Amino acid sequence: MRKLLLLLPVVLLLGACSSDWSGEVRFKVREIGKISSGPLVALDVDGEAPEGLTGRITAETATPDQLPADVKPGDLVVCQVKQHDDNGFDGGNTKTTVGPCRRA
Repeated sequence: MRKLLLLLPVVLLLGACSSDWSGEVRFKVREIGKISSGPLVALDVDGEAPEGLTGRITAETATPDQLPADVKPGDLVVCQVKQHDDNGFDGGNTKTTVGPCRRA
């Protein structure tokens, strides 16, 4: 029992290391192109990125199915962005997903 009590702070600390963020970000469509893995839409953050994002994002990518069908370069969209970092201490392994998006 005593060993379990000693492990409790370690388990709580490790659980607190991960971080999640979710919210909407406004993007401007920069380019719609194709790479070896398929079609991809390049997005640039329009204005300031919301507080709380891990690191600073200025550009992201999304697959076309996450955007309105008739979107073209120069259009403004608002996308759901989710970030997850298993190790909140270093911020180096943050996974960012973008979509779905709608017209701004």
